[in-house]
Amino acid sequence: MNSQPTHPIHVRIDQIERLLMFDYDPSTEDALFDIVDPSGRIVKTGDVNGPVTRVRITDLEGEEYFLMVLDGELSTVKPIHLRRAV
Repeated sequence: MNSQPTHPIHVRIDQIERLLMFDYDPSTEDALFDIVDPSGRIVKTGDVNGPVTRVRITDLEGEEYFLMVLDGELSTVKPIHLRRAV
């Protein structure tokens, strides 16, 4: 059985502009992302606009979330921390 290679996702937070940016070059045209809170609720969703996708996060209240990228058969999840040192 072949294992799917994982695509690394590099996440940056622009605290001034309140943007989450992540580097991901999708392999399908209909790749999507979800930002999920610790309870499992999807709080943001949208299209992956590789190689860099920008998401406004002014309306997110918490600090701990998960970024999930759905790219064809591949699903990648990365924990994100919106406020490391504020």
